[in-house]
Amino acid sequence: MGKGYGSQLLNQCVEELKLLGFCNILLRVLEDNLKARNFYEKNGFAFSGEYFQDNIGGKELREMLYIYQKGEHHR
Repeated sequence: MGKGYGSQLLNQCVEELKLLGFCNILLRVLEDNLKARNFYEKNGFAFSGEYFQDNIGGKELREMLYIYQKGEHHR
């Protein structure tokens, strides 16, 4: 953690998806996972305003939908 490997990997995945013609990339993040939310936000994803209820391991959890839109990521 903290060495930039995750950002490099994510950015490579985003670039590959763009090359394949995808305009929007969606992902769901647990609302309580602040580290992951900050990571994705720093890497060009934004919260869409949509929430999902999920049951993982018998526990009710709320997920947030994040979106990366082609051309909106500026570094």
